[in-house]
Amino acid sequence: MTKKKHITLESIIAQHYDTLPTAERKLADTVLEFPGELASYTATELAEIAGVSKAAATRFFQRLGFSNFEEARRLARDSKNWGSPLYLQTKNELNETTDQHIPQYVEEETQNLQQTFNHAALNDLDEICHALIGAKRVWLLGYRNSHYVAAYARWQFIQFRPNVFLLPSNGGETMAEHIADIQEDDIVIVIGVRRRVNQLLNIMQAIKNTKAPILYLTDPTASKTSAYAKWTIKIPVSSGFLFDSYTSLMSFTRFLAIESFRISGEKGRNHLKNIENIHDDLNEFE
Repeated sequence: MTKKKHITLESIIAQHYDTLPTAERKLADTVLEFPGELASYTATELAEIAGVSKAAATRFFQRLGFSNFEEARRLARDSKNWGSPLYLQTKNELNETTDQHIPQYVEEETQNLQQTFNHAALNDLDEICHALIGAKRVWLLGYRNSHYVAAYARWQFIQFRPNVFLLPSNGGETMAEHIADIQEDDIVIVIGVRRRVNQLLNIMQAIKNTKAPILYLTDPTASKTSAYAKWTIKIPVSSGFLFDSYTSLMSFTRFLAIESFRISGEKGRNHLKNIENIHDDLNEFE
């Protein structure tokens, strides 16, 4: 299955930039400076900011291939929802201070945490934890920033159970070798928040074909990929600041490990005790 390429406003402007008249080039420079802000302007406001006429703005967007200004605004909004950092930064941030940002930052992080743990799908948490404990093997998959969250989750799970593997394991292997080894009595935890790589959809479909259950930790923008998971937990990552927030995603994986360890009982505790005893034998910590 081929995923449609995400087209950005700046890529369209780049195709036409060298041939733009002077007034329209001023508009292009204004848009490219903070493309995400286009979603909040009217055509008149944008023309005033760029210091050109509204007619020039109309010609500019028509030259880019848009039927009207609203179509360009929708593309800018889509790019913000897609999670491009270029579209998340605002001009106002440049004039604000750290003291102004801290309360807003803390409030957003708190709201994301509350939304995460109010998620209706958390009703399945006990079932997920039992599946995680009872599976023959646990596979964790993530790309880009999601890969680091998957690695963190593995680090928690190996404290109370064996056979926990991180995918992809290195840059020299393909996913096919790993998927061929997944069995239906395993569990696969896929972490894939927005700006998911193109191949994730096909990989999840291939994993589902193994009949191993998939726990999918994602964000509210996920649609097609969710169809391949047995359980889907949608965790907010959006923010009013540059770069997405992974606080809630990390917190949920930690909570999942805490609850799974609790449910694992004596078996999990014995596994952890053995690890701690070996730490002492090897004198690994200060």
